[in-house]
Amino acid sequence: MIPITTAIPHFPEHELRCKGSGEIRLDPRFAEALPKLREAFGKPLVPNSVCRSPEHNKKIKGHPSSLHLTHNPKWPTFGTMACDIRWRDWSPVDQECFARLALSQGWRVGLHDGFCHIDRLLDVVPDHKKVFVYGTYTGHLLKRLT
Repeated sequence: MIPITTAIPHFPEHELRCKGSGEIRLDPRFAEALPKLREAFGKPLVPNSVCRSPEHNKKIKGHPSSLHLTHNPKWPTFGTMACDIRWRDWSPVDQECFARLALSQGWRVGLHDGFCHIDRLLDVVPDHKKVFVYGTYTGHLLKRLT
């Protein structure tokens, strides 16, 4: 597979770039699935974080095998396979609708108060946990989704 290094539908380059290196390197499975999720949701999705170079990930104390990584030492990816979607200002109903939709389309969902982490790990490890807490989460969804 050849990594995607440009904007994708609904997501301009400035939203995808690593905040440290400026690099865009998306796994093609992720690059295909993210616009489909946006179209099905029918509302804008604003990412806080998509691509992270290994150097930037280390600087921000990200997990060493994060699916945000453009070059991943652990998982058999061809680039970034994760995105954090800002949802702090969404209603609880919209948060639940989004999380359920993402799960129905094969995404894993990491719940956080300020954003929803979504990734495509299930494309490479199908039996992995689908819903988890990602940092600080005080909302209601964990019990409702698992």
